[in-house]
Amino acid sequence: MGSEKLNRPLLRAEAIIFNEDKSQVLIQCDIDENFYRLPGGSIEFGETATEAIKRELIEEFDLDIYVGELACVNESLLEYDGMEVHHCTLIHWCAAPSVEHMTVITHKEEHNQNIILTWKTLEELSTRPTYPEGILHMISANSNIIEHLVIRKKY
Repeated sequence: MGSEKLNRPLLRAEAIIFNEDKSQVLIQCDIDENFYRLPGGSIEFGETATEAIKRELIEEFDLDIYVGELACVNESLLEYDGMEVHHCTLIHWCAAPSVEHMTVITHKEEHNQNIILTWKTLEELSTRPTYPEGILHMISANSNIIEHLVIRKKY
């Protein structure tokens, strides 16, 4: 049978959103918090990473954010369930002042009601798998240097 391969990388864009005092990060997860990941999604043809981040967060959570500088380029080359995938993600520093006092924002699409945005400290993020892998270290450094994370993994 062998593993199937997608014929090209998937281009994505995601946001690192700190609260005002930088003590918490706005993170996407399922209701049971089995994992944490940065909010965002796929970049559509003709769209910049900034435009994709803004569109995804408006579409999924009615959340209008400010997208800032590029923080990280993540390349994930993964194999799971017999499928090989290659995601290339442009991750930006962002801000969402209008939600700093909210604790949970529920995904607005009915089939994704178990997906939420919530504030987590860096310590809390270290208690669950956080994706993309390696991003927690980068977020903790909170550096102005653009990082390049490469993950090659089989599940």
